[in-house]
Amino acid sequence: MGGGDLPVITVRKERFWRLLGKRLGDSELTQLLHDLGLDVEEITGEEFRAEYNPNRPDYSSPVGLARAAKGLLEIELGAPRYRLRPPRTYVKVDPRLREIRPYIVAAVVRGLSLDLEALEELIAMQEDLHWVLGRDRRKVSIGLHNLDAVRPPFEYRAVRGDEVEFVPLGEWRRMNLEEILRKHEKGVKYAHLVKGKPLYPLLTDSRGEVLSFPPIINSILTELSEETRNIFIDVTGTDLDAVGKALNILTTTLEEMGGRVEQVRVRYSYPDFRKTLTTPDYRVKRWRIKADYVNEVLGLDLSIREIRRALRRMRHDVKVSGGWITVSPPPYRVDIMHPVDLVEDVAMGIGYGSLEIKQPETIVYGSLHPLTRFEEIVRATMLGLGFTEVMNFTLSNEETEYWRMNVEPHPHITLRNPVSRDYSILRTWLLPGLLRNLSDNKGSLYPQKLFEVGDVIHPDERLPEKARRVPRLACVSTHSEASYSEIKSVAEELLRNLMITGWELNPIDEPPFMEGRAAEINLNGERIGVMGEIHPEVLEKWGLEMPVTALELYLDKILPHYT
Repeated sequence: MGGGDLPVITVRKERFWRLLGKRLGDSELTQLLHDLGLDVEEITGEEFRAEYNPNRPDYSSPVGLARAAKGLLEIELGAPRYRLRPPRTYVKVDPRLREIRPYIVAAVVRGLSLDLEALEELIAMQEDLHWVLGRDRRKVSIGLHNLDAVRPPFEYRAVRGDEVEFVPLGEWRRMNLEEILRKHEKGVKYAHLVKGKPLYPLLTDSRGEVLSFPPIINSILTELSEETRNIFIDVTGTDLDAVGKALNILTTTLEEMGGRVEQVRVRYSYPDFRKTLTTPDYRVKRWRIKADYVNEVLGLDLSIREIRRALRRMRHDVKVSGGWITVSPPPYRVDIMHPVDLVEDVAMGIGYGSLEIKQPETIVYGSLHPLTRFEEIVRATMLGLGFTEVMNFTLSNEETEYWRMNVEPHPHITLRNPVSRDYSILRTWLLPGLLRNLSDNKGSLYPQKLFEVGDVIHPDERLPEKARRVPRLACVSTHSEASYSEIKSVAEELLRNLMITGWELNPIDEPPFMEGRAAEINLNGERIGVMGEIHPEVLEKWGLEMPVTALELYLDKILPHYT
């Protein structure tokens, strides 16, 4: 991995030439890597370093890179052929793992010959996949084990933290799971992924010997070495599709390194998922596209024959019938999710360098969206009123949004696989974030006056994406004399600057405000905002000792009246 946001692969030139079957000059290599969509960081006499886009996790090894390069160089065309041997063992899944770390897929790879270079490549690939597909092991984590050190079949179990001991990698003594989370380097780093769960996941063999404590650490018992010939792979996670994709990338790579891939049966008995899966599964979705669609997107006039050749150079299998182009990606191309992805591959297959630069037929000049201009005026006004702007995350959690504000939950969007409990939903209003800011700055000088202009997200079944962005303004003021009169004057001055007239105030009694110290702002019978003094119970939940007065305006309701 690199120090930036994109993964970096480092490859020894001699290794790459062996995999590619030919040698290239530095200028040819640079052009090849650019044509593959990589950004070359450095080329030396011995090696090269290049950044690759996370949407191509199959580039995470020299084998994957050379496999793609062979297509562009027309050394090999179409999808590689892989043979899956039938399963000889299985993994039994404990039903108690359903709410802990529910999914596991597995494979056996036999007949490998791993030297130190190949081992280093495998470990680097594993770590890149942890980041690219696994969100730093939360969504996907991979275990590579010496199969000859264990005895199949295997069990993916749920156990207590003090129930089982084993020697983890990097240690010399036996430790239970709680000790690993407190004392082991990897345990401390990844403890947040399993903390708070009633039980922990564990992978064991038929004798009860531990292979791994996913997603934390493997057992030293199954550590790989240059003598390892047969590997057992487990991939666990919270997303069944993602763990299957990671396994496909790993096993196809290992087959091209000389291994024989053997499937494993995985037996699930969850109440809502009683299935036996046979993994890995190399069945792929076939896509159908038209030449007209490709040309419309690219602005070109390619023939079906040219499109077919370009896709085969990108290692797809292609059949043409009745004007339709049927494309079968290889099983490691886990990034193909829409026909436009295949159009991008056509562009890469014909070579970006061969695309001609074309001036737009009509000269147009960009301008700010009316909402953006409106928000800039709101910001300038708030700054003129002595408030400091903040920018909070759109992600929030139910405690912040509702419990600390003394309000019942609003309809909201929940994240399926949140990174942490702090970021589990999309915010539906701005005031909770501003109160958090005040809580974080209790030790700073008073008065404190903050505002935010930003989007909140509301569910909307009428839209294709089932959600709607709603622009809002919120502000808070806290000091010993903060009052309703102060926030009312702020609202009046802001609306006057926006030339909004005809609005009126109606008293309200609703949290998070105090009864008799709050009002809604109405314009033509429609609520466009609320304001008032924050209730002491809310202040106590945030640990705030000074009075706080607050305002939230619905900018989407005000914009139509702004001239």
